[in-house]
Amino acid sequence: MMEKAALGKAGELSRGFLWRQRIGFGISELACNIGYILVNTYLLIYYTDVVGLPAGRVSVLFLATKIFDAVTDCLVGRLIDRTNTPVGRSRPWMLGGIPVLGLGMVLVFTSPDTGLTGKTLWAWGTYMMVTFGYTMINISMSSILPSLSADSGERDKIVTAKTIFASLGSMIAATLASCFLKSLGGGSQAIAYCRTSMAFAAIVSVIMAVSVASIREINPPLINEKKSSIRSDMTYLGRNKPYLLVLPYTFSWLLGYVGMFAAMSYYFTYIVGDITVMGKVISCMTVGNMAGMAVSGRIIRYFSKRDTVMACSVFQTVGFLGVWLGEGTGLVMAGLMLYAVCYGVSQPLYWSITVDTMDYGEYLAGKSLAGTQTALIGFVSKVAGALATAGITGILYLGGYNGGSLVQSPAALDAVRVAFIGLPVFSFLGVFVTMYFYKLGKEEHDSIKMMIDRRRIEI
Repeated sequence: MMEKAALGKAGELSRGFLWRQRIGFGISELACNIGYILVNTYLLIYYTDVVGLPAGRVSVLFLATKIFDAVTDCLVGRLIDRTNTPVGRSRPWMLGGIPVLGLGMVLVFTSPDTGLTGKTLWAWGTYMMVTFGYTMINISMSSILPSLSADSGERDKIVTAKTIFASLGSMIAATLASCFLKSLGGGSQAIAYCRTSMAFAAIVSVIMAVSVASIREINPPLINEKKSSIRSDMTYLGRNKPYLLVLPYTFSWLLGYVGMFAAMSYYFTYIVGDITVMGKVISCMTVGNMAGMAVSGRIIRYFSKRDTVMACSVFQTVGFLGVWLGEGTGLVMAGLMLYAVCYGVSQPLYWSITVDTMDYGEYLAGKSLAGTQTALIGFVSKVAGALATAGITGILYLGGYNGGSLVQSPAALDAVRVAFIGLPVFSFLGVFVTMYFYKLGKEEHDSIKMMIDRRRIEI
């Protein structure tokens, strides 16, 4: 009833609203991925090769800042669950995160002209600022999903739009970063990174502002006047077995994804021998992602989300084995494209599965815990990202990688290969094992959703 009231009586208006909702939410992922690709693909090599920070010190930085993230993720998630404004629960937090993320993206690609200690402290502070900006925006984006529509089919369309725009963001980021880093530096790598980050921050901020203005929380959760304790909420989350499996699923998925992109610049610089090729490869992989997304909805007409994700992890493993066996041949590109297509198939399913577990959580608790659930997912995501980046820097350090050298030792080159290929393969195994135990199927979720809708109508 709320959705019909929000949309109006005219059919054209209803369709127009639905498309504005899908596109408006989708471009938020476009903006986040533009920033995400820049930070996660280039920040590590910027620290080691431009700023001159030792790989071991960078590894400690990425790991230690997760303590800060652990606090802010849970804090923001809890605050979202307790926010009630005329414009919803999540949109105010998305809006507030825009300037924090934008400024952080600029500052993290700058470095003071001081000694190693000063540069390290600056890196710590600015990186924490970026991660907090992402916390405010990403947790809000994930927790808002159940509020954008009461209809499961419409939610799947919103998620599909989100993943399509995410892939477009990757393509745009890869193309622009390659172009800007070449043309904006005037011969200086440091200036090129700084100016590129300024351009990216402006693009991300404008798109996010348009997104917040476009979407509406038309299916708000029940407002529980009595505030529950953290212990009570955690008890309900502990009973939500499908959600508990989403946490290791998230960890495994992000470990491989972040690790691959963080190691990619090293792989194409020292193994392929031409980092400029990387932008083209990412663009081709983005096309593969979109192709996978195009068939994802049709595949799950015949196979469950769980089985489809498991199958994708197997094919992705095959793809990276092709990269390993076919070095210097077309098998590298073929393997990465196989990975990309399967990623495109499984990515919408990840978000759809996550929202399903939020419905299950509301069914158990009698109220929405989407903010808290999203906060824990966000924390797990960042731990996975930190461990991926720290693991790569640790592997490079053990292999004797020297960021100031144009030619690396055979041991360092092997370390690059292990980082780029080994970590993703390990993550695919984690996804397969986790989803093997996931049992929340379509029929059970549909039944739960009907009971939630009935509960809302009665109230």
